[in-house]
Amino acid sequence: MLGGDYPQLLARLIARTEWTIQLPEHQVRFFEESGPAPALAADDRRGGRIRVRTRALAILEQTLPAIPRAVEAIGIYTSDFSRTGFGFVTDRQFFPEESVRILLPSFWMRVRVVRSRRLGPGCFENGTLLCERIDPSVEAFAGLLPMLRTPRTAAAQ
Repeated sequence: MLGGDYPQLLARLIARTEWTIQLPEHQVRFFEESGPAPALAADDRRGGRIRVRTRALAILEQTLPAIPRAVEAIGIYTSDFSRTGFGFVTDRQFFPEESVRILLPSFWMRVRVVRSRRLGPGCFENGTLLCERIDPSVEAFAGLLPMLRTPRTAAAQ
């Protein structure tokens, strides 16, 4: 397969993904916020952040030995991007030092989790360091292609 298949495979995977993130009431306008994020006095980040809010997918590549997890596509909401990092919201907790593959509409990347905090039931905010940014390619779907090749059954819908 060529990199041209990336958008179709991503769309199919997004359609098969459960979206169970429960944004807290104070984030009712989450998807309306975009653009430069204001800096806070106690902020330890090295650079400015840009808020970009969209749906994307996360695939755990390296987990903690004490917490093994299956390879699966996890629905996420992107929060913000910086020169060296990325933030996202999901329905489950990630742990520092876990490596995650993030699939976005125009590229994919590998990140390492540096922090995670619970915002409410079914909602965790995660901060990561960018390890690698990669142009669209089928390699982004490693470990998931067999699932994408089988038709979705009525029971799975």
